[in-house]
Amino acid sequence: MKFIYTTDRLYLRTLDERSADKILEFYNAGRDVFSRVESEKPSSFYTLSYQATLASMEFKAFLDGTYMRYYLFDITEPDTIIGTVSFSYFMPMPYYSCIIGYKLLPGCCKKGYATEAVSFLTGCLFKEHKVHRIEAFCLPDNTPSINLLLRTGFEFESVAKSAIRLKDGFTDHRRYVLIDYDS
Repeated sequence: MKFIYTTDRLYLRTLDERSADKILEFYNAGRDVFSRVESEKPSSFYTLSYQATLASMEFKAFLDGTYMRYYLFDITEPDTIIGTVSFSYFMPMPYYSCIIGYKLLPGCCKKGYATEAVSFLTGCLFKEHKVHRIEAFCLPDNTPSINLLLRTGFEFESVAKSAIRLKDGFTDHRRYVLIDYDS
């Protein structure tokens, strides 16, 4: 996978610790919304040093091909992060699978940015990383996420019981899958 891609309206870029200030600004801007659907973060998560360390680790994992996070930038505002799409838990042969995660700042929702980024990056992942199956998990009441997955070709597969620990304990999640039948 490449370090940067350009779509019609977005720059999709990997970042390292030199961008920790922009990353922290993004997480602080979306903190209230993200905290409702993600696992609890340590208190140090919202510090520059934590984000620099995390960005460095994620960038190294990108180079190793074990984790990929792309930060989304509107082409008209190329210095402001508006979202992320990440791929993790790569499983090699015989599975050839991974898990996708994504988030978008509330003010950028319902503009097609997430659809554009997820569609583009899953296509790249199938072609360039030779993945056969991409899984996504979302809360049963997260209608925007469910709609995004369906718009980008994911199919509902099952309910993963007590699958992911959020701040209120383990919760059921809906599992969606996107399969490259040509691989």
